[in-house]
Amino acid sequence: MPEQLRKWSLTSGIVVKHMHYGLRVQVPSGEIGVVDRVDIADGYIEPADWPTVGAVLTVVGGGYAGRQVRLSTRPCHLEEARNRAARGRQAASGAKGDSPNS
Repeated sequence: MPEQLRKWSLTSGIVVKHMHYGLRVQVPSGEIGVVDRVDIADGYIEPADWPTVGAVLTVVGGGYAGRQVRLSTRPCHLEEARNRAARGRQAASGAKGDSPNS
């Protein structure tokens, strides 16, 4: 089984199919996840304006529904994921600086 995509982690994905409920997107692990139609953009977007099949997107992991990875391409979710990653890096570098051996 491929390594599971952690919630709020950023990765790339390729749109492999349009469905009535959203996009099917393949991530580097080989998993095919779902971007629900409400998670494609911050506001409503017509299906005709969804990213095309073959488009490479930045996606954020939204956890799993059963064994299926949920994804988002909403700009507000991408920004939140980047902020969480930056805070994690800051905390890790701060923890290293607090060590008596650093």
